[in-house]
Amino acid sequence: MCGRPDAMSDEFRRLQDMRHELMRSSNEARDAANREKNRYFDVVPLNILVLKQHGLLEALVRLKRPTTSQTSRNDYINASFIKVTEDNRVAKFISTQGPLAKTFEDFWEMVYEYQCPVIVMLTQFDSLKCDEYLPLCKQRKAYGKYNVKITNAKRDSHQLWLRDVTVQCNESSKVHSVRHIEYPDWPDHGVPTYTDAVRQIRKWLQNTRTEHPIVVHCSAGIGRTGAYITIHSTIERLLLGDKSSYHLDETVKNLRTQRVGMVQTEE
Repeated sequence: MCGRPDAMSDEFRRLQDMRHELMRSSNEARDAANREKNRYFDVVPLNILVLKQHGLLEALVRLKRPTTSQTSRNDYINASFIKVTEDNRVAKFISTQGPLAKTFEDFWEMVYEYQCPVIVMLTQFDSLKCDEYLPLCKQRKAYGKYNVKITNAKRDSHQLWLRDVTVQCNESSKVHSVRHIEYPDWPDHGVPTYTDAVRQIRKWLQNTRTEHPIVVHCSAGIGRTGAYITIHSTIERLLLGDKSSYHLDETVKNLRTQRVGMVQTEE
């Protein structure tokens, strides 16, 4: 991205103009059966095919098996696959909204079936921004068919919560382990005062295997989520010598072809 502030502002405005055009491709999310599963009516995933080097990939995450809140033909969840580069050494992501109480089971189904190794939460638990989808008090709880247990939890000096969680489906003996990182102090529609916490998250994730997607969410799953994915993937690409990572405007544009509105503020 250009270094001049006015040039950066122009680029950001051009990226904002993409939103209205892309929103036409979100008809599945607006279907009557799916509307109540969206936290915000204007933040929905795109049901489009994204052209990648090895063919077309669907941007919309689909549940692999019906949960108790879904019909056999309804595999919808407000979540998007995000792939910044074709280099498999760079992490891929699922960007999603803060779960609603009615979508807890769907959320854990997604984490379990896609074998997501980490959940990065960039908001705080409350009924407006993100319902409490973890058993914080009892340490163990069933969400429909999925039994979730917190096996370890600690808070570090950056006020980050680090939790080890296991997820098991009643229909399988397989137990999936996932690390949950909560950063509750990143302000909505804002930027952190200091970078220490974000750098610590990146440090914790630097040895995460890239076969399966990292789940990242804030409240809507676009602002703080998009910013973190941009930071994380750009650092990885820089370390691999990928010079295209210098162009942050192209990175954000790429993200927005996969989920509308990614990175909400110019800062």
